[in-house]
Amino acid sequence: MVFLKTNKLTKNANVRWEASRMMLPEHVTKLRQRTSEQKKIAKHELDEQELQEIGYVVMDALNHTLEVRVIYWADWAYNELVGYIAKVDLQLKSVRFEKEDGDIEIVPIDCIKSVERL
Repeated sequence: MVFLKTNKLTKNANVRWEASRMMLPEHVTKLRQRTSEQKKIAKHELDEQELQEIGYVVMDALNHTLEVRVIYWADWAYNELVGYIAKVDLQLKSVRFEKEDGDIEIVPIDCIKSVERL
């Protein structure tokens, strides 16, 4: 009686599918694209009351030089910004923020989700 050690060629091995464990580069890129698309967040829509409340906080922070935390939508995700409001441009429909490190960031008004005083 001969006893065989367990290896690829014995009864419980999956020899038939052994070579198909690799993935083609095209499949890998498609899988990565699919996972990145699934992580995308759709842009929100503010109603008139929320937009008015944001406007009050923005104008108050602009007039009194208050630090604010802004959550806004950009690049299919929500981002957070802490800084001071430098300018509100109604013609371009954007708000200019100055961060603590001196950088300036311009955010469109329709992309702002919330503004709160710190």
